[in-house]
Amino acid sequence: MSAASRWRITGLQVLSTVVLLGLGFAVVGQLRAARTLSAQPGVPTRNIYALATLLRQEREVRVAYEAQVRELQRELEQTRRATAEGRTLTAAMSKELESLRTLAGLRAMRGPGVTVLLQDAKTQPSGSTPVVVTYQDLVSVINELWAAGGEAIAVNEQRVTAMTGFSQVGGTVKVSLQGITAPFTVVALGDPVTLEGALNIRGGLVEGLRALGLSITINRRNELTVPAFRGVIRFDKAKPGD
Repeated sequence: MSAASRWRITGLQVLSTVVLLGLGFAVVGQLRAARTLSAQPGVPTRNIYALATLLRQEREVRVAYEAQVRELQRELEQTRRATAEGRTLTAAMSKELESLRTLAGLRAMRGPGVTVLLQDAKTQPSGSTPVVVTYQDLVSVINELWAAGGEAIAVNEQRVTAMTGFSQVGGTVKVSLQGITAPFTVVALGDPVTLEGALNIRGGLVEGLRALGLSITINRRNELTVPAFRGVIRFDKAKPGD
C-alpha cells in the first residue's frame, strides 16, 4: 500500500471519528435535556392549570353576577309594575271618590240650566188664607225639574240632595232645618229647553200655581252655579248592607 493510500484511509477514519463523536455529543445533549425536563415536571403544566382554574372561577363569578342582575331586573320590574298598578288603583279610587262626592252633592257644579223665581201673590184676597209659596210648592217644582233631567238643584243657595228635607214652621220654609224666606229662587242645571218645557207644559204644575195667584218666573241661562252641600251627612242607625 502506498503512502497516499494510507493517508486517505487515515483521513476517512479521522473524519468518521469526528462525525461519530458529534453525533454522540448530540445524543447525550438530548438525553440530558430530557432528564432536565423530567427532573422539573409540571412547571409549564402548573401554569396552564392555574390559568384554567382562574378562568373557570372567573366564569363562575360572572355567571353568578349575571344571575343576580337578572334577579334584580325582575325585582325592579315587579316594583315598577306594582307602582304603576298602585298609581292606577289610586287614580281609579280618586275618580270614584270624586264621582261619589258629585252624586252626594258635596261638590259645587256649574253649567247651563234654568232659574225659577217663586213669589207670593202680589194682591192678597181679603178675609181669606194668604196666597203664599209653601214648602209643598217648592218640593213640587223641584220634583218636576228632577223628572225633566235636572242634574243639580239648589233653592236659595241651599243644595238639594237625596237627604234634603223640606218643612215649614209658620211662614218660614225650612230646607234641611235651615230657614229660608220668600222670594224663593230655584236653580237647576241641565238642558235649559227641556227644563223650561217641562215646567211650562199646558195644564201642568206651574200653570196651576199661577192660577192660585203665585208669581212664577222661569229663565234659561247658559251658565249657572249650584253650590256644594254645606251640611253634615251622618248615619246614626243606618249601616251598609251586605
